[in-house]
Amino acid sequence: MGGMKQFLCFVGIGLVSTIPGEVLNQVLSHRNPRAFGVTMISYTALMVVGYFVGEAGSRGNRRPATAARNQYLLFGSLGLAVEWLLLGNAPVLELLQPIVQPGMFTFWGTMMLAPRLLREPSAFAALKRATLRYFVAFSGLYLLVALVVPREKGGIYLGFIIFAAGYTGLNVYYWRYFRQLRANEDSDPAN
Repeated sequence: MGGMKQFLCFVGIGLVSTIPGEVLNQVLSHRNPRAFGVTMISYTALMVVGYFVGEAGSRGNRRPATAARNQYLLFGSLGLAVEWLLLGNAPVLELLQPIVQPGMFTFWGTMMLAPRLLREPSAFAALKRATLRYFVAFSGLYLLVALVVPREKGGIYLGFIIFAAGYTGLNVYYWRYFRQLRANEDSDPAN
């Protein structure tokens, strides 16, 4: 894949991974489609930075699993910092916080890790399919709940809980991805 095509594919996949969550947040919860557009512009800028950070990290590290994990951890942490310091979503004493914080971390990290995973060669085909099925299922579920369950009955709130729990569950697939990358590294005589 050519350089520009790889770049556009990375940015596009990263943006697509954010759309269901921002439909829930900006469109269904806040009823502000304009904010959705602004958020997508911000995410595009973040994806551009993330692409070049990931490329630099991959060139500087002969171990793809380590480079992928570092990019995921960096952008997941950056996202939590944005949530806490800029958006006012810092952890508070609430029963569901243990679910929400890891889910937010994974949402932000997914912007960078999903494009890496989905652009892997055919040896990763089963993992890519399983990850996509899981992502589509939990995204569809939280959007359906938020649309069908009346707001006054907690539909939006329940949608956010499913969103956070679903994103947290993505870490199972990411752990498998890191393991498969590591196994490929160990079998590669160049490493």
